[in-house]
Amino acid sequence: MSIVALLATAGLAVKVFQSPAPVATTNSSPAAELEKPLKIAYVNADTLLEKYEFFKKQREAFQKKEKDADAALKAKGRALEKDFMATQQKAQQGLLAPSAMQQEEQRLMAAQQKLVAEQERITKALLDEDKKIRDELQKAILDQLGTIKKEEGFDFIFSYTAGGQLLAVNDSLDITQRVLEILNTKKD
Repeated sequence: MSIVALLATAGLAVKVFQSPAPVATTNSSPAAELEKPLKIAYVNADTLLEKYEFFKKQREAFQKKEKDADAALKAKGRALEKDFMATQQKAQQGLLAPSAMQQEEQRLMAAQQKLVAEQERITKALLDEDKKIRDELQKAILDQLGTIKKEEGFDFIFSYTAGGQLLAVNDSLDITQRVLEILNTKKD
């Protein structure tokens, strides 16, 4: 590198680092245009799910229905398994003619397919019901939060959950109990 180029580079560096950066004098950012501070609140989502009475009743009824369906399907599965074992034992003892054995095999396969179809139907019905319950829950909570937001003039209402995106919150901004009181009196 030539001495002239080196001196030019050094001179430019000195000039850049010595001159102050231009400072913007107008506050045109949206944050600067706000005349009042943001009004925010949060609800503890875990507490809402735990203490919202309507949802608790719905969840308990759903869990019972799920448990009953599971027990019924298991009972039908055990009955089919016993039927299969009995047929297999008859075949091993030579008590079934080949044509009767083929009929039994077809009957057992049809029963198994019917059981699988019933299991799929029940699973789909339970998933649909679970989605309906969750949609009702979300609508009830969002409707109430919208009302509170409007009444109180909140700019934002956040959802707080342990391990969620909000890592630390100010307890004075928590409106969970208020929301629960309104929701629980509405649905009772």
